[in-house]
Amino acid sequence: MSYTMNAAEFNEKIMKGHFRKIYPVIAAQIVERTGVTSGRCIDLGGGPGMLGVCLAKITSLDVTVVDLMPECVELARENSAEAGVADRVDAVQGVAEELPFENGVIDLVVSRGSIFFWQDQERGLAEVWRVLRPGGWAWIGGGFGTAELLHEIEAAKADDPEWNRKRKERMTQNPPEHFRAMLQRLGIDGVVEHQEAGMWIIFQKPKEAQA
Repeated sequence: MSYTMNAAEFNEKIMKGHFRKIYPVIAAQIVERTGVTSGRCIDLGGGPGMLGVCLAKITSLDVTVVDLMPECVELARENSAEAGVADRVDAVQGVAEELPFENGVIDLVVSRGSIFFWQDQERGLAEVWRVLRPGGWAWIGGGFGTAELLHEIEAAKADDPEWNRKRKERMTQNPPEHFRAMLQRLGIDGVVEHQEAGMWIIFQKPKEAQA
């Protein structure tokens, strides 16, 4: 994969800077919608692990942050320790297309922002389905929690037109119908919700499903 970044700079400026407010909001939205508060969770492409950490703080979930970059794996471990949840949040190196988990063992897979950079989105979603236990949930996409938080970030990034251009370009290249068709091909009964605050692919594996 050719996508690279300065992980430490990303951690300080994005995950802990302008974006820090969105993760508790998204975590609360996920818990309210899915009802998942215990078991095993993957924060896929989680970078420094802010979403996983926020989920761990409001649930009893055991969270594994999976990220391509070893630097992000280390930062996720540091951030979980800083937040006091290191006993329930770990991090491993890996990619969506080949998740290092057995079939049917995960209760919740979350992913904010990474699917736009997966080399094979369909294979990644198939992997998410594979590792979910029957009754498990997936919440994957890219959102900012609320329109108000998005506007706040846009204002903070007003001097960085490249950021907004790239964000809009990603959404143009990955419209909701693109993912709806993908779910249909995979035989996954899910929804793709698109609002001003962002887009999410949400599905639950049927409780009687085989992994």
